[in-house]
Amino acid sequence: MANNGIIFDMDDTLVRTAPIWKSAETSLLHLMGATWSAQLAAQYKGMNTLDVARVMHKRLGSPLSLLQCQQHLRSALIAGFANPVEPMPRAIALVRRLRKHFPLAVASGSPLEAIIAALTQLGLVDAFDQIISSESVPRGKPHPDVFLHAAELLHVPPEKCLVFEDSFIGCQAARAAGMACFVVPSASVDQLRPIATRIYSSLAQVADEHVRQALSLAAWPAVACHRPSARIA
Repeated sequence: MANNGIIFDMDDTLVRTAPIWKSAETSLLHLMGATWSAQLAAQYKGMNTLDVARVMHKRLGSPLSLLQCQQHLRSALIAGFANPVEPMPRAIALVRRLRKHFPLAVASGSPLEAIIAALTQLGLVDAFDQIISSESVPRGKPHPDVFLHAAELLHVPPEKCLVFEDSFIGCQAARAAGMACFVVPSASVDQLRPIATRIYSSLAQVADEHVRQALSLAAWPAVACHRPSARIA
């Protein structure tokens, strides 16, 4: 069993995906006879596609069934990830730095196909020991299921994991899993202050000492716990 592990959210944590998500959401909302708004998006930011569609369907009503809404949003999102993606500032450098010392996982609300497409574009897919969509666990964020599953696959106790997130819902999930959580916010900081371990304006600000403190380490692990190919769940 590894002593510690690092778990990354993907959307707007590692990869700038807000425009892709907004386009897919707008497409679904158009079919539902509604329009996109920041107020609506704030209710589901950080959730997976299935839960985002569920929130929209419940809040707005729709001539489409819930299943139709979920299928449309998921398909639109996967199509969006076929286009070029952009890493968040210093995300690639941080992943490469941490993978030398810790097993790494991605635990994202995007469909697995989208996660793989984005990480492959950025040359990061092999940097992770585990790649997980929260569509594959019983409950998506803000429930802790995907982070607990990631810890289990990494063979690391939850309390020995550090999560990188951008959303309030994602941070809630990490803390519910009993994990430290570093956040570069994609929205208001006010909700995050009581629950985030640390809040940054950029991943460039994440210092080695911060990681060691969050994981209660005196020094970096001497040997990397990294497998050559990611296991995908």
